[in-house]
Formats: sequence, C-alpha cells, structure tokens
Amino acid sequence: MGEGVFVSQIFIGGQFVDSAAGEMRSVLNPANSRELGHVPAGSPEDVDRAVAAAGQALGGWSAQSGDDRYVLLQGVAARLRELSEPLLGLLVAEGGLTQQEARASLQAAEAALQYPAVPGVQVPSGVRAVIGPAGSPLVPAVRDVTTALMGGDAVVIRPPVGAELLHLLLARAWATLPPGVVNVVVGDVGLASCLASHPGIGAISFAGSAAVATRLGQFGKQVDATVGQLDAAIVRPGADLDLAVRAMAWSRLRHGGRCCLSSRRIFVPSAMAAEFSMRLHQYVGLLEVDDPMIASVRIGPLGSMEAAKACENRVVRTMRAGGRLVLGGFRFRPAGLKGGWLQPTILADVPIDAPPHREELLGPVLTVSSYADDDELRGLLRQESGQIGRAHV
Repeated sequence: MGEGVFVSQIFIGGQFVDSAAGEMRSVLNPANSRELGHVPAGSPEDVDRAVAAAGQALGGWSAQSGDDRYVLLQGVAARLRELSEPLLGLLVAEGGLTQQEARASLQAAEAALQYPAVPGVQVPSGVRAVIGPAGSPLVPAVRDVTTALMGGDAVVIRPPVGAELLHLLLARAWATLPPGVVNVVVGDVGLASCLASHPGIGAISFAGSAAVATRLGQFGKQVDATVGQLDAAIVRPGADLDLAVRAMAWSRLRHGGRCCLSSRRIFVPSAMAAEFSMRLHQYVGLLEVDDPMIASVRIGPLGSMEAAKACENRVVRTMRAGGRLVLGGFRFRPAGLKGGWLQPTILADVPIDAPPHREELLGPVLTVSSYADDDELRGLLRQESGQIGRAHV
C-alpha cells in the first residue's frame, strides 16, 4: 500500500471530466504532511453539470425494479473488490486510517453494496446530494449512496476533504452503473453548500455533526442525517473493568478518535474511578501510535495539523476547567512525523461544565467523570447539552 501522486478529474455523467474551475489543489498525507496528490478545486458550474446529469439519468433509473437495481449494484461490488488494494492505500495514506481499520472499512463498504438497506416506502426523492464525514471516509457515504439508489434516486456525491482521492477512485466502481446515476464532485465547504442548496436537489443524505445537519435543514430540502452525539458510556457497579477499558478505549480511539459515533465521555462510580483510570492508562499507553503504513500501528493521525491543534486546545481548556491530565494531552511527532498528531489522552475528574460535555471533541481523547449514586448520575446527565446517547457496561 505505497504512496503515489494522483491527478484526478471529477466524475459526471459516467465520464471523468475536467473541473470548470480549471484549478487544482494539493492533497496532503495527514501522517507526514507530504503531498499525496491533487484534486480539482471545484466550482458551482461543476455542481450544475453533475445535478443536470443526475436529473437526466433519474427517469430511467427510477423506472427500474428494485431487483434490477440490486443486480446492478452487485456489479459495483465486484468492481470495488478489483480496486481493493488502491482503495486500501488511499484509506491509509489520505484518510489516516490504520491498515486494520482500512480493511474493516472496505469490508463494510462491500457489505453495504451486497446487503443494501431498502427504503420502506420506495418513492424516489429525485436527485439526492450525499455529503459524507471525514472521520469515517468510506462506509457512511457508500451506505447512503446505496440506500438512495435502491430507493430510485440518482446521486451527486461531495466527499469530505480527506477522502476526495478515495472517492474519485471509487467512482470507477460507480461507473458500472448507467451514466449519470452516480456523480462525484469535489470542493470545500462552500461547494458542499452550493450542492445542498441547488434547486435541482430534492433530498440530502448527510453523516457528521448535528450542527451541520441543522444548517443543511435550512435549505428547505428533505435531510436524512446520521449525526454524531456526545455519547455517555456508563460503567455500572460490579462491571468487569478490564472488559470496560478495552471496549471504551477502542470505541473512542478508532479512526484516531474522529469517528462521530464513538462514546466520548465515560461515567464511572466514584469507588471505582481511580482503579478504572489506572487500568485505562495502562491499556492506552501501550497502544502503538505511528505511521499507519506500518501494519502493527493501532492509532493513526487526525485529519490535519489544524485538527490536532484544535483538539489540543480543547484538552487545555478542559484542564483549566478542572480536569486532571492522566496521559498525553499534546501534539507530538511520532518517529519525527510532521502531521496531524495528538498523543492519546486521558482526562480524569472532568467537571460537567467542561468542554467534553458541551462540545464535540474529535481526537484520541478519553474523559472520565465519576458519580456517587444513580441520583447523581441522572443529575449529571440532565445537565449535559447537545445530542446525548448512552451506553452501559
């Protein structure tokens, strides 16, 4: 899974074409900040062309039976398998996933094509925009596209920054479908807004933060969103601490702590909190953090140096609010790598008004708060803000 330089076009109407912007921008490897390739800068005209191509394909695609659409998706799955090695390489080199995570992501993407979710009411929404998250660069987008296609929609994908080369390569698999059924444009947040607000878009599929999903809803479209939550993982009295440590560490640290569906905060009974924090330290402190091109590595980088700096800032703010640093906490350069790196971090005794209980903290950070009894736990959970979910161990 070696690196290479890619110069990519966008994918519209079944063909790879030059962007109307005529400009390219660099794609950097998040582990070492080296130039990995180039992608088109993107422009509103690209969006116009992609939406028009999807609109032209919509009638023929929506007229097909669900069985026929399923058969065609199996051709996409077969082509994905043929592209597996270069896709794995980009999941690691562009997406920053470890090799273990990259292989699991590719298997999950193939499964989404082989066993697609079928909408309960198969009424096509028209042309659908699919906007995916950088923290999980492959699976949510493939799942959303597949579900939309099975429902009779045509699709325009805007992949996140950090997964653009990946999705332009994946377009070779979507190319097995009739022209215009799936289109791929790339660009910054402004282009994503241009796509979402386009009058030719009938619905939006989105995975990411609740705040962005709310903004997308302001365009007056149907929005089907899978949003990240400030999930609380709750350790109950008598729990197996070794099992709880492993489960919560891997839930939080996968994809470098960027996965929007992981448990962000841990609540532990006061009598067990010190022991839990010590075992968590022992476990996380031994995980290998290095270039994800190395097969044994278990934690990779964040998406960029800027993302690592933002996460470090939230860690410092949490410490100022009263959180106690147990492990890590700061940017560093494993093996001298100049990339988006933050030490795996554990913060204990985190007050309920500290940033991790109020904001999304996208990075390899685990926070531990204690509770004396169930009444106090319920009171703490009631004080939290944002999208709240809970898991019990």
